[in-house]
Amino acid sequence: AHKLGNATPKVACVAAVEVVNPAMPETIEAAALAKMGDRGQIKGCIIDGPLGLDNAVSAESAKHKGVGGPVAGKADIILAPDIAAGNAIYKTMVYFGDIEAAALVAGARAPIVLTSRSDSPRARLLSLACAIVTSE
Repeated sequence: AHKLGNATPKVACVAAVEVVNPAMPETIEAAALAKMGDRGQIKGCIIDGPLGLDNAVSAESAKHKGVGGPVAGKADIILAPDIAAGNAIYKTMVYFGDIEAAALVAGARAPIVLTSRSDSPRARLLSLACAIVTSE
């Protein structure tokens, strides 16, 4: 996000619910990541969670559910609890939201392009372009 021009991205750690539930490990992990952000252990972003996907991206939904915080309704980055949830979110956005998307994995020595077999040629091109920009 930094290399794409967002100096302080808002990261939403999403889960099925926006409260910590000991029976749902992803809510505990999201809360731990948010606390690490509060303490300065995760730098360069504002991170919060657990947040439902709805109140991570919709200010109206966050207000309706009484979910506050610096990320609620304003997320720039959606951090999914696992690859299955991330894949479902990505494909839902592409097919129901009719968005243009680029997919890559960050954090390795070099960005890794991660396209779906069903991605359009444009999505593949955008993914490569995003990888080039973020590798510099």
